[in-house]
Amino acid sequence: MRYGSHMLKEGVVRVSGQVKLREEYFGGIVFHKDTGDTIEVDREAYEMLICLQKTGTTNIRVLSRHKQTRSILSVLLDMNMIEYLPQEKPDISDCQFTSYQETLKENDMIRCNHLSAPETVHLAVTYRCGEHCPDCYARKHKSLTYYELGTAEMSGIIDSIADSGVFQLAVGGGEPFMRTDLGDIVSHADQKGLVVHITTGQYILKRQYLNVLNHIKSLHIGIRSEELIHDSVNTSAKLRMLTEHTCTAGIGIGANIIVTRFAIQNIDRLTELLLDCGFNRLIFLRYKPIADKVRWNNENPGADELKLFKNWLIRAKRKYPQIMLRVDCASAFLMQDTDLPTAVYSGIKGCSAGERIISVAPDGSVYPCSQYAGHNFSAGNLMTNTFESIWHESDLLNQYRNFRQNAAFTDGVCGRCGANQICGGCRVFAEDTVGSEPFCPME
Repeated sequence: MRYGSHMLKEGVVRVSGQVKLREEYFGGIVFHKDTGDTIEVDREAYEMLICLQKTGTTNIRVLSRHKQTRSILSVLLDMNMIEYLPQEKPDISDCQFTSYQETLKENDMIRCNHLSAPETVHLAVTYRCGEHCPDCYARKHKSLTYYELGTAEMSGIIDSIADSGVFQLAVGGGEPFMRTDLGDIVSHADQKGLVVHITTGQYILKRQYLNVLNHIKSLHIGIRSEELIHDSVNTSAKLRMLTEHTCTAGIGIGANIIVTRFAIQNIDRLTELLLDCGFNRLIFLRYKPIADKVRWNNENPGADELKLFKNWLIRAKRKYPQIMLRVDCASAFLMQDTDLPTAVYSGIKGCSAGERIISVAPDGSVYPCSQYAGHNFSAGNLMTNTFESIWHESDLLNQYRNFRQNAAFTDGVCGRCGANQICGGCRVFAEDTVGSEPFCPME
C-alpha cells in the first residue's frame, strides 16, 4: 500500500507505549516520551489514535480504509508514534471510529483557539550559579527575585503543571544543582508523569547528585565552546566522565551550543570533540543579547556566518547520522526555505513563547519565555494564581501567542516574509517584544 511517497507494509500496529495523547481544539497532540517529538493531528487522526489506543491493536489495512487518516499513517510510523507488532501477533481487533467518538471531550478549554496547556514548562529552580559562563543570559535575572520556593512549594507547582496536561518539564536556572533538594523536586515530577530534562553548566557532578539522573529523561550540558577548544584534553576528560554517568543511568545527554562566531568558526572541531566524549545530541541555541555589549558585538554572527552554519547543518545531517541535531525556536530563520508540509512534519513552528512553552521563575512567577523575566513580563504567580487561570486568561500570554496578528509584526520585515508561519523571528530581538525583528538575520 503506497500513500504519498511512503510504502505501508502489511501488518498489525498499535500506539507506542511511549506515546501520550492530548485533545485540542483542532484535534490533538501526539507526544513521544522517548524522543520528545510532538506532532499535531486533525480530529479524524486523533479519533483514530484514541480508538487504536483503546482497542490495543489492529491491522494497518483497517486504518488505511479511512480516507481522512491515510496520509498521516506513514508520518506516525516514521516518528514511532505507532509501531508494527511482530509477525506472529494476530490481527485481533478492528477500529470503529464512530463508536468511540462520543467519548471525546467537549468543553470550553477544547473550544478555545489556543492549546489547552503548554507542551513544555521551563522551571528555573534557582537563579544562583557558581559558574561564570561568558555568554550566559540568566545572569541578568539574578536581581529579579530574592526568594526561592521550598521543596513543598515546588512540588505543589509541579502538581498543577502535571495535572494541566503538560508533557515535559525542563529544569534549569541558574545552576539547578545548587539546590540540595533537586533530587526531591525531579523525583516528584517524574512520579507525576512529566518527562523531565535538566540543563546544567556543571561538567562534574558531585556523587550525592548522581541519584538525580534516575528520575530524568536527559541531561543537557551548556558547553563553553572556547574552553573546550582551548583546553580540550582536560575539558574532554570531564565531559567524558559525565557521559559515562548518563550512560550508566540509561538517559540521554545533549550539548547546548550557543551559536557565536567562535562556535561557527570551530564547528567541525567542536562536533568531533563532543562526539568523542559520547554526546548523542547537539542543540544549537541562537546567540541572545548579554550584559557584556562588547563581547556581544564581537561574537554575534552576521548573515554570511549564519549561512555558513546553515550549510554546515545540512552537511552534518549526512555526515553524522548517529546524532540528533536541533536548533532552538529562535533559530527558525535557518529553516525559512522549508516547505510548509515538511515544516509541520518536522515540528518547525517558530517562536513558541506563551504558545507552546512558558517559563516559571524560582519564586513561582510565570513568563512567556525564559529569556523574558521581570515585572513587565509577568503573567502571574503560581503561588497566588492557578495554572489554568494564568494559561487561559493572561492578557500577556495572549499577546505573545498571537504576535503574528499584531500590526507591528504584519507591517515589519517578518510579517512581509513568506516564511512567517514557520519562523516569524524571535521576540527577544523584536523592538516591542511582540512585533517583527528589525531585520532578518539571514539578510
